[in-house]
Amino acid sequence: MRISGVLLAAGKSERMGKNKLLLRFGNHTVIEESLLQLAESGLDEVIVVTGFQMERLKSLIENKSWSNVRIVSNENYNKGRAESIKCALGNIDKRSEAVLFMVADKPSVKSSLIRKALSEFKSEAPLILYVQTPAGRGHPVIFSKALFGDLMGLGGEPTGNAIFEKYRDDTVVIEDENPQFDIDTLEDYDNILKETAK
Repeated sequence: MRISGVLLAAGKSERMGKNKLLLRFGNHTVIEESLLQLAESGLDEVIVVTGFQMERLKSLIENKSWSNVRIVSNENYNKGRAESIKCALGNIDKRSEAVLFMVADKPSVKSSLIRKALSEFKSEAPLILYVQTPAGRGHPVIFSKALFGDLMGLGGEPTGNAIFEKYRDDTVVIEDENPQFDIDTLEDYDNILKETAK
């Protein structure tokens, strides 16, 4: 089963006050760590959807040697995450039977969890697979090609709750003990650095 991966990295980091994806994380940046985990998880391709400060992010990514990574620009990133989802779907390989979504501000999500999600999806072939964390629904999230039309109908900053509810009887959930906190504020960033340093 061919599955495309998507890293959503177009947001403006308004709550942070500066581009959180460019903050240091280990020996590189937040976006590089998130992309590293995704690129090394066995996906057939990875699409990075950029928008805000596209050129700065692009210069970081293009310096890497990942052969399965492509960068696309969402010119409508100001309209919300739904536009990035639609942009991604318009650029994935037409042969893909599913799409896996990750957000770029969760660098603590490891490739081992992504590989587990991919394995479960290929084995069970549900319409949706997502990760449940102690803090709620997390990432990655995988959608079957049968739901691409539903995803294209999203608008604004969707949480996807309506889609998850609609197809809950054909959904696989896997558990992750990691709460997978987003990096939205400097406090979030400090907390994640402390957690990963343990």
